[in-house]
Amino acid sequence: MRWKHVVVGLALTVAGAAGCKQQCFLLEPDYQAYQKTSLPKLDCDPELSVQPATAAIPTPSNVFDLDRPIRYLSLSEAIAIALENGTTGTQTVVNPGFANDNLVTFGGRTVAGSDSIRAFALDPAIVGPDIESSLSKFDVQWNTSVTWNTTDTPLQGLNQFNVGETATATTSLLKPLPSGGVTGISFSTQYQNLTNPPLGFTVLNPSYAPTLQFQFEQPLLQGFGVEINQLRATHPGSVLTPFPTGGRVEGIVITRLRFDQARAEFQRDVHFMLLNVETAYWNLYGSYWDLYSQEAALRQAFEAWKINKARYEAGRIPVQDFAQTRQQYEQFRGNRLSALGQVLRSERQLRALLGMPAEDGKRLVPTDSPTLTPYQPDWNTAVNEALALRPELILAREDLKFRQLDLINTKNLLLPDLRFVSTYGLNGLGTSLDGSGTTSNALRSLASDRFVDWTVGLRLNYVLGYRDAHAQTREARLNLERSYYVLRDQERKAMSFLVDQWRDLFEFHYQIEIQKSQREAAAVQLQARFQEFLAGRGTLDILLESQRVWASALQSEYDSIVRYNNALAGFEFAKGTILQRDNVAISEGPLPQAAQVRATEHLRERNKALVLFERSNPVNKAPCDFEKGNWGIADLPKNDAPTIPALLEGRAPLPEINEPMPTAKPVDRTATKPDNSTNSATQSSVGKMWFAPSTPSSSTGSMAAPSDSPRTLPSSFPSADNPLRNMPSVPLPTDIGGARMP
Repeated sequence: MRWKHVVVGLALTVAGAAGCKQQCFLLEPDYQAYQKTSLPKLDCDPELSVQPATAAIPTPSNVFDLDRPIRYLSLSEAIAIALENGTTGTQTVVNPGFANDNLVTFGGRTVAGSDSIRAFALDPAIVGPDIESSLSKFDVQWNTSVTWNTTDTPLQGLNQFNVGETATATTSLLKPLPSGGVTGISFSTQYQNLTNPPLGFTVLNPSYAPTLQFQFEQPLLQGFGVEINQLRATHPGSVLTPFPTGGRVEGIVITRLRFDQARAEFQRDVHFMLLNVETAYWNLYGSYWDLYSQEAALRQAFEAWKINKARYEAGRIPVQDFAQTRQQYEQFRGNRLSALGQVLRSERQLRALLGMPAEDGKRLVPTDSPTLTPYQPDWNTAVNEALALRPELILAREDLKFRQLDLINTKNLLLPDLRFVSTYGLNGLGTSLDGSGTTSNALRSLASDRFVDWTVGLRLNYVLGYRDAHAQTREARLNLERSYYVLRDQERKAMSFLVDQWRDLFEFHYQIEIQKSQREAAAVQLQARFQEFLAGRGTLDILLESQRVWASALQSEYDSIVRYNNALAGFEFAKGTILQRDNVAISEGPLPQAAQVRATEHLRERNKALVLFERSNPVNKAPCDFEKGNWGIADLPKNDAPTIPALLEGRAPLPEINEPMPTAKPVDRTATKPDNSTNSATQSSVGKMWFAPSTPSSSTGSMAAPSDSPRTLPSSFPSADNPLRNMPSVPLPTDIGGARMP
């Protein structure tokens, strides 16, 4: 009974190759996540493609409508929101921090162009099923067929063997092997019941002819080996029993390489998103400080206007000098309006990157203090990290690896298709499939192993010239060479960008010290010029220029701080370590339960901390008393910068001018020195403004006309060490020349 050993051995081979359990690609946690997102509703909801899913959006704020509740936002929270529902933004290293406002385009088959993390986070998962598809070409093929025929033709000669009923039942298992071969087992039974059996012939009627056949075939040249069949998109197949051989996706190794590339591309998108979020966050921080510097300059210009107004009314100065101070005031007023618009634009950019609505009735206020500590990284370590961790370089290396594998695959096509084929079959015959008799039981006859046939042979298919195979090999070689040069070029660009970011760290940090010294010197100069102006010895042009220089120096100092913090993020991006810097990890599969619990606890702690933070930084309270030193840069740590919520504490109204310019008139040089009568500007209420750190002011008060004798500086004047100290708080005009003051 040697056939029994063959059957048992082949059955074990097929079972072992097929596996005891089919691998399931969709795991239970993935299915639960699929259910939670309500994605099954997308399968049968026709309204989703025709009905816009828009929500009610409140009227956006503008430079005339700025009074909105504050939402304090830390950088870590901004990153967390972006990772949940944000966008990548513009993927450029030249000028990061801006959202991508372009909409999708049609690429022929799909709609592309979305940079939402909800969308591109699914790209690796979409490529993932291709791995299972590439393995499917080795799945066992089970083919079964049953046919029943009836033949009824006039009897003539030997066609009596055809007239009657016939049936055929066949079932087979074919297993494509990783080596390129095919092994299989098939069982078939043919039934025949002749209407008029021919006389003179020994014919069993009815008859059953069962057959059990084993087959094995193996390519010997082209398509031979496990390695090449892991690269081929199709299986060599079978010449004895053809079956589908795959081809929808690439080979196993290449498909896994594509999945790694999709994951690296997702990582690259996250890198850009973190860079843009950090840059937009500090840009918003800098916009607030730019607005403050313009307001500080506006208050200084108003002080000069009050003094010149008193002098003009006393006949001490001509109208052109008085108009010049008004012109300086209007210039700073325009600059402040531009700064207000820039704050709104910076907030919109951050909102777009975080995936938040453009307007939700609140304004975002950064709470984190920028870093002022010098950072001096090790250059060799930075180079090694950049070469190993930059996702772009990982993509280039994986493309080079693919080109190497593709060349190996095309070289195999140059070999002739030589195959070894073999079959081994057992046959039986009987009048029935069961029964006790040896001659009448067909299955017993099959098991007796008396009737055996077998086949062994070679089959060769050779294409003369192999022109197509040579063309594909030549193309693969050129692509491999091109991919190598691309990799080297990308490494060169990565090093060039890293050098630029490494230099910016030192330059921008040193610029902070320089701009701080410039601001202090400008404050000293402005003090001296203003004292001379009070004494009547200084010229107006120099005083106004000093005001512009001081405001510009204050703005430049915090612009350098913003640029330094953006350079820190850019340097981490250039090294490929921005994920580690922001405590972001990318992993496959659903979020672990432990991480969800920790996130819930963090959210609960944040909500409690916000309440305490708002209590310690009330925005609607009375302005701080800068004279008493309640707040100022000098009172803050030397290695830290003030936060925006500290600026928001002072809400005194801005100074205002709501009277028209007088016409030119001669200057009375003989006018007597005026007394200390009141010559203050007319006031008007402006309501709540966005923010204006200043001293509390109960009224504009009265100001005596200047004399030639030295006077002390007003309490609203900034000091060299404290540029935020003692800003004047006289109301700002709401209407000058028909234009409303924001």
